[in-house]
Amino acid sequence: MADRTLFRAPRVFDGSGTPPFRADVLVEADRIIAVGENISPTQRAGARIVDGTGATLLPGLIDGHAHLGFGSTVEYRADRRETDEERALLVAHAGRVLLDHGFTSAYSGGNRLPRAEVAARTAFDRGWLPGPRLRAASWEGSAGLVSPGVYEFPGTDGRASDPDSVASFVNDMADIGVDVVKLTLTGESALIAGTSRVMQFTEEEVAAAAGAAEKRGVWLTAHAHSAESVSMAVRHDIRAVYHCTYADEEALDALTAARDRVFVAPTPGIIYAHLTDPSAPPADMEEMRQTRASITRVAPELLARGVRMVIGGDYGFPFNPIGHNARDLQLFVEWFGFTPQQALRCATEYGGQLMGMGGELGLIRPGYLADLLLVDGDPLADIAILQDAGRLAAVMRGGRFHRLDQARLDQARA
Repeated sequence: MADRTLFRAPRVFDGSGTPPFRADVLVEADRIIAVGENISPTQRAGARIVDGTGATLLPGLIDGHAHLGFGSTVEYRADRRETDEERALLVAHAGRVLLDHGFTSAYSGGNRLPRAEVAARTAFDRGWLPGPRLRAASWEGSAGLVSPGVYEFPGTDGRASDPDSVASFVNDMADIGVDVVKLTLTGESALIAGTSRVMQFTEEEVAAAAGAAEKRGVWLTAHAHSAESVSMAVRHDIRAVYHCTYADEEALDALTAARDRVFVAPTPGIIYAHLTDPSAPPADMEEMRQTRASITRVAPELLARGVRMVIGGDYGFPFNPIGHNARDLQLFVEWFGFTPQQALRCATEYGGQLMGMGGELGLIRPGYLADLLLVDGDPLADIAILQDAGRLAAVMRGGRFHRLDQARLDQARA
């Protein structure tokens, strides 16, 4: 008989945004096979029992803008002096820390060592190392396609459009085996003041990237602060649009029209870190405050228009380390006005869809992958408890426990 686990009578948030309910949840091998109050004795037979008293069971969380390769976690802060070999190991380390904190899947937002991220994806999937399901990404292609980790943001003025080199970049990254190619359509004022609304790619270059991506079967992600860049991303079928900070009415309309094929990650975590952490690198604080003011206007509008948003706040920097990822959920509630149920849906059902696994990931339904999180307490009453890894009584990925509070394990079998 296949290995079975019965979560007995927890409060269940199934990921869909509907109110929670009490139910038993039965897992066999790597799948959920039953959800309800009347699971038959035959189904239960031989299952290990996990007591759900006082706990909430929800789908494993999904980070839609992960930076494992940046190397900083709550356990280790990278200083950029690490060798490439050490950075590759940090990708694996960061994956384990992310899983420790209840994130069973991650959609990469860029990596300076894409070969390392592809290798980590394999290691996580085969169980060689603990880590989340991973969509591996390229490094972040910027104007002139300078080297990974080099952020110059010179813009498009003064250089010739070069669509062939952009198509080559996409093909080179596809050859490595990434799932996602990221284009830095605008600069980033947090790194170089005043560049967030400066375009870094021409229309012809983005069109070339889109054509190459379609041929090679990879997805595109856009770092896009300006309204112009958001509209450009939508025109060229870019799957994930990060930031969308200064989206105007035209850009909002474009996202709304494309809401069945596009995802937005408004990334409040990095803004919060810049505004509150004294160790953050120097930045124009007035512009950072403007960034917060603008995105707190844009995100509620996107919610009202039915645009799918995902959590993921550029975690991986020393001042915004991996392990704090669930803070985005609280910021979605406090900054953007989401209900806890709406915020959690962004981190579960919509995250599963972003991963390209919407029919089997991100919901607690029969037939779905058993990526599950058992939380002491009720995150729908207090979303902040998900930031406390000590409240995670169980983390399951593909039917296997990454962690389990032994006090909740009934020594008898069903």
